[in-house]
Amino acid sequence: MRNTHSDIPEHTPEHRPLQGGARAASLKHVLKYTGIFGSVQVLQLLISVVRGKFTAVLIGTGGMGLSDLYHRTSELVSSASNLGIAFSAVRRLAMLHEEGRRDEAEHYVCVVRSWMLLAALLGAVLCLACAPWLSRIVANEASGLADFRLLAPVVSLSIIAAGEVAILKGAQQLRALAINAVWTAVGTIVFTLPLYAFYGLRGIVPAMLANAVLLLALQLRVSAHLFPWRISFGRAFVGEGKQLLRLGMAYVVAGVVASGAEMLVRAFLIKTASLTEAGLYAVGLTLTVSYARMVFVAMDSDYFPRLSATIDPFEMNRTVNRQIDVLVLLIAPFLIFFCLVLPFVVPLLYTSEFLQTIPMVLCAIFYMFFKAIYTPPAYLPLARGDAGLYMVMELTYNVVFATLVVVGYRAYGLAGAGVALSVANFVDFLLITGIYSKRYGFRLAAATMRRSLLQFALLLCGVIAAWSQDAWIHWGAGGLALAASATASCLLIKREGGIRFGRKSSK
Repeated sequence: MRNTHSDIPEHTPEHRPLQGGARAASLKHVLKYTGIFGSVQVLQLLISVVRGKFTAVLIGTGGMGLSDLYHRTSELVSSASNLGIAFSAVRRLAMLHEEGRRDEAEHYVCVVRSWMLLAALLGAVLCLACAPWLSRIVANEASGLADFRLLAPVVSLSIIAAGEVAILKGAQQLRALAINAVWTAVGTIVFTLPLYAFYGLRGIVPAMLANAVLLLALQLRVSAHLFPWRISFGRAFVGEGKQLLRLGMAYVVAGVVASGAEMLVRAFLIKTASLTEAGLYAVGLTLTVSYARMVFVAMDSDYFPRLSATIDPFEMNRTVNRQIDVLVLLIAPFLIFFCLVLPFVVPLLYTSEFLQTIPMVLCAIFYMFFKAIYTPPAYLPLARGDAGLYMVMELTYNVVFATLVVVGYRAYGLAGAGVALSVANFVDFLLITGIYSKRYGFRLAAATMRRSLLQFALLLCGVIAAWSQDAWIHWGAGGLALAASATASCLLIKREGGIRFGRKSSK
């Protein structure tokens, strides 16, 4: 492996860290921004609950499976063709914005938009070319060919919209991003439900297209006002594009691998079981992931720029451990509560037909807990520009994930798939903490480890109680676990000013 220090960007005028990034932010700061972005996510969540309920009623479990398949296909083609530009552009734009270099920022935005337009055209061509293969291999029926071809404009619009989102992130237009996210969620109801009601399964792809148009229009409404829309394919397009693509291509490979693994799992379920079973798996994964992801929404917008600007290894450890503390203390009580109310939540969000997903969710709930611990250090290769290691880690995880889910489902059905999800993330946690400790000197602080173990034990008690059909055990023991977890989290928040992460290492 290369020496860690060689991966740290030099402090050239183009690549010096953001001002104020030298020291780790306080836990209060982390909580503040997590709360801001999380509150927007809560509103989106409430809107998605309404959409999910009507979607389940209008197109059923098979329709949910087909919708999930189309969305995964769109994500796969987008990941393969977006060149990673939307991700790699944020860092440079944020630096230019922070330093007040307006002219350079406008020029860089022009370069980004030019490359995003090229990526969008590439995405459309790739989607059209792969449509027959996708229809035959993934959907297992030639009748899906026309719908897969119709995904081409969805892919193109999504790629262009991702570029505009990157511009808004780089310009720190977080309020505009939050407002756009809410309006996008509202728009999905306005467009999606009537199309499902009138056209059933045939309305899925048109609904995706309408939502893609809405998303792009909302982002352009703000970004085009900040930076008038123009493109150029001159000398700068090639020269500066190389910098965009260097880390971006690693992100592309990782995205393709992740989307491909998800597609393989869906294809396996459709071929060995049914479209209905794929729909149940998709809903189980949504229940496990989507309603807990509000805790993670501040990662890209706040945590990643701070981590990228942190050079000192000791401060890096403090930054990562504080982020872990916040994620764990917020997510553990939520996961316990969610497990206890699942029998009421599932019929409310969907229909009683989806109650069979509960065993999968209870087995997979640790998936999100482990994710809360390993996600902050997982950003280290991206923050240090270590594209090679990032790709290797992503490839390893997705191979483990796909293999375990297939094996778990074959052995124990949906519950086995849930167990596989939790085990896959535990393996990822072990790999990340082990490898990054050698690569970057990352260490889990003793205090962070103790808090995580305590919350894990309480979550385990809560999940065991949630399995019980006895109301006294379900609500009594589960309620005690929830109360203890919430109390521990609240005490940590109150003491956030006095948190210590150990002594500075002599290394």
